[in-house]
Amino acid sequence: MRKKRFLTRTATATLASALLVSLGSTAAAQSDPAVMQKELDRYRSASGSVGASATVRDGDTVQGYGSGSTQVFPQASPNENTRFRAGSQTKMFVAAIILQLVDEKKVDLDESVEKYLPGVVRGKGIDASKITVRHLLQHRSGIKDNLGFVNGDLLQTAVLVLNPVWQIKPPTEQQMVNEGTKAGKQAEPGAKGQYSNTNYVLLGMLISKTTGNDLTTEFKTRIIDPLGLKSTFFPRPGEKQLPAPSARGYLSSYGLPFADFTNFEPAVWGAAGGVVSTGRDLTSFVNALLEGRVLSKDRLTDMKTTLPVDKVGDYGLGLVKFKTDCKEVWGHSGQIAGYTTITVGDGERSLFSGVNNTPLLADGNGQNVALRNMVNDAICH
Repeated sequence: MRKKRFLTRTATATLASALLVSLGSTAAAQSDPAVMQKELDRYRSASGSVGASATVRDGDTVQGYGSGSTQVFPQASPNENTRFRAGSQTKMFVAAIILQLVDEKKVDLDESVEKYLPGVVRGKGIDASKITVRHLLQHRSGIKDNLGFVNGDLLQTAVLVLNPVWQIKPPTEQQMVNEGTKAGKQAEPGAKGQYSNTNYVLLGMLISKTTGNDLTTEFKTRIIDPLGLKSTFFPRPGEKQLPAPSARGYLSSYGLPFADFTNFEPAVWGAAGGVVSTGRDLTSFVNALLEGRVLSKDRLTDMKTTLPVDKVGDYGLGLVKFKTDCKEVWGHSGQIAGYTTITVGDGERSLFSGVNNTPLLADGNGQNVALRNMVNDAICH
């Protein structure tokens, strides 16, 4: 079997597959720090990353781990307080805000996108009056992914990532939506689960339109401040810099970094992947969400009602179900240029893992095994 392979899917797809198959071992008495450190080192090596961080949370007890460095030079060890671009983990935040608005009677899950965002969704064969908010949340809109790499459209990815104009003048949300809708209808709304970042750009627009506030404000007032996530923020367009302590983000091939994407324009990712956070904060958020401290019981049930999504698995409303040796856990992973992350938990125990790297070539099997071992050690032992 070939160990080296191209990583052309989203981290959600790649990392979800790592957890769908149980390793079949029996839970031990407690998490083993030596095992966690060993597997984190293995994960960093397999992904060809400069650095890797893991955070294990058990209630209010937090243990951080680091491997390698936050940057090529000077050397600095990552830990639970190191900021990463969280990528598609942003979708958990966006979905939670939408569901809060549902409880406030401001949004209806089964109402059409056209009602909330008239004229925004246009493309050959696309009928926005048939696409619901629920379809967007669960990736069943039939709209193509605007970032391209989900389904291997690397040319589209290159258009976005290598566009120098957008690094000077950030793209608007409408422009990012158009990058997905210009391909026309991909499937009938509701018929098929196809992961698409365009869906969450639209949900971000819906939040702003409904509340009258930008996403940075809504993230802060609804989730970040109430939960005390002191190192988390949703950057505004043009807010490229990551405050210290943070990890620099690289592209690599065979473990050699060749491009630094740390200060990339966040508006390209937008509501699909813009959040910046730490292992400490993301494990706290996932626990709070699953404990019912973010949403009502009914809305959390909605969020955890899954349908299959191609290359991802069981997908709820902005939340992915994973399998471990001992139980089902929930969370999301993320990958944007320079960063690959994942956070999963059960409401009491949770794990964050992140690398400051997007590998073009890496040991995919080694990554998957190491990640499974970390999750099982954190959740089951």
